[in-house]
Amino acid sequence: MAPVHVVEWSGEEKRKHKRAPLHVPIECRAGQTTVEARAENVSISGLLIRTETPFAEDTEIALRFSLPASSEPIHCRARVAHTVPDAFMGVEFLDLSQESLDRIEKYIAAAPALPAKKQ
Repeated sequence: MAPVHVVEWSGEEKRKHKRAPLHVPIECRAGQTTVEARAENVSISGLLIRTETPFAEDTEIALRFSLPASSEPIHCRARVAHTVPDAFMGVEFLDLSQESLDRIEKYIAAAPALPAKKQ
């Protein structure tokens, strides 16, 4: 998949939570449709997922993925918050268990932060 560059940015960082790189396979399911994709980064509130076939914004999806060095998958529901056609979808966790949230927080704390967006 080719790199995607989004050129419009207001210069205002809107993210509320630290993000960490997360390059793992992820299964996304809505109804009878399943998409095998790749997570790009994670925060305690959601994920950026690289996929050529993103679901439509506001679609509720089921996710299954594992953190690096973990054999226990994380299962949760999420809402598609935004998409870049043929490239990405950003999702917001809806029902992350406390145990999964704790694991994600630990992973983010140990991972290098993503660089801030350039102005």
